[in-house]
Amino acid sequence: MAILRWNSTGITVVDKTSSSGINSTQFKNPWGLALDWQYNLYVTERTSHRVQKFARGSKIGLIVAGSANGVSGTSLSLLSSCLGIAVDDNENIYVAEFNNHRVTFWPRGSTSGTIVAGNGKISL
Repeated sequence: MAILRWNSTGITVVDKTSSSGINSTQFKNPWGLALDWQYNLYVTERTSHRVQKFARGSKIGLIVAGSANGVSGTSLSLLSSCLGIAVDDNENIYVAEFNNHRVTFWPRGSTSGTIVAGNGKISL
């Protein structure tokens, strides 16, 4: 799955190789997108349990939240089924996680997040 910038013909801004995966040039079920003020693109991946940041013009991602090897988990250094994402003016990110039932705040450059909504548990 490629991510496109809209115009009448479509321009590929970030693309994966011929298969899905966890390398910095691949996606595994990309789900949410956000842009920061410098036009860096942030992509959540539902089944790789991570967030990649793509600098403007680059097709190589940098993992800014979650695990490099695609492992999910409940600790604050891991994510599980990332869906939505928001980026603030300081490049801090907020990630909505489906399986962990929480939203985590990841300060720029951090290796772990802080729960800002939800508690990571299912309520019945």
